[in-house]
Amino acid sequence: MTQEENNKQIAITAYQKIFGDLDIAAIDDYMSMDFIQHNPTIADGPEGVKALVRMLASQGIPKQKITFKHIVAENDIVILHSRYEMAGKEWRFIDIYRLKDDKLVEHWDAMMPMPDERANNNPTF
Repeated sequence: MTQEENNKQIAITAYQKIFGDLDIAAIDDYMSMDFIQHNPTIADGPEGVKALVRMLASQGIPKQKITFKHIVAENDIVILHSRYEMAGKEWRFIDIYRLKDDKLVEHWDAMMPMPDERANNNPTF
């Protein structure tokens, strides 16, 4: 398996365990201690992601199987395009992770809820 394939598998597994299964312990398994977070609403480090997962669970977000539409890896970067349900709405996410030594070390993202009314019939997923 190439390093890029290995990085894809790590990112997919980590994302499912952390955000699909809401498994707080998985954060320590998959994230580096000096994890850099570029989402301005989440603190750096594993503790920032733990706080997010606790908040999601406290809001009744269900455990769910994450569906990935696109998974792209280049060098130490993995990009995930996924579907997620929060607060009764479907969301689409683009997450970009940088990996080092088989750990997630840096993260960027963009997300959008699916609108009640669409301006076109093109699929978003």
